[in-house]
Amino acid sequence: MSFDWWTFGLQAANVLILLALLRHFLFRPVAGILEQRRQDTAAALAAAAAARQAARDAETRATAEADTLRTQRETLLAQARDEAETLRQDRIAAARAEAARIIADGRAAMDHETRARADQRLHQTADLALAVARRALAAQPAGLPGYATRLADLLAAMPAPQRAALLQGTGLHLVSASPPDAAERAAIHAALAPYVDAPRIETDPGLIAGLDLCSDTGIVRNALDHDIDRIARALHDDQTR
Repeated sequence: MSFDWWTFGLQAANVLILLALLRHFLFRPVAGILEQRRQDTAAALAAAAAARQAARDAETRATAEADTLRTQRETLLAQARDEAETLRQDRIAAARAEAARIIADGRAAMDHETRARADQRLHQTADLALAVARRALAAQPAGLPGYATRLADLLAAMPAPQRAALLQGTGLHLVSASPPDAAERAAIHAALAPYVDAPRIETDPGLIAGLDLCSDTGIVRNALDHDIDRIARALHDDQTR
């Protein structure tokens, strides 16, 4: 069997397109979101620190002014003492308001931290998607003959009643990601000869890569999209245990 460089090129182009799509629609947006969240968190923490320093300065000024007022109070009339006390109370109220604002800023900073943890979970999701893609691509056979061999192995592993029901169903056919050439068609028929005699082959570009066997009684999934779903479920189950 000769190696078909055209089919290999198509498969390689499909893989590159998939990687480009993942990079454009998943990795790059996620990286941008993470960087924006990091900048927002840093800005919030800096604002909170500045607010705390301003509160300390305000409280220091209020205390110093209160001491000055107490010194002058001894020589002032009762009205002057009352005015000084009123001023002191006003300053204390302002300091309390500033402290309340600092507490609110601290709570806002905590909210930012919560969002940062959510961003971290999003980053973990991106890592999971990358691991799924890597495993799925590594498990793909070389060309349609390889998928045909794997399909034959899947049929051999099926329980005999289930396999018989599938193969005896009407409309039995193969679904390929790309039209096979004569050599590939011969290799496919040879690999599946123990189970089915020269089934017709339909094309579905949505498979990206693969070779499914279908009838009205069932389907044997043997394509890249199915491998991605299966690996994603397995990795998710491992992380949730």
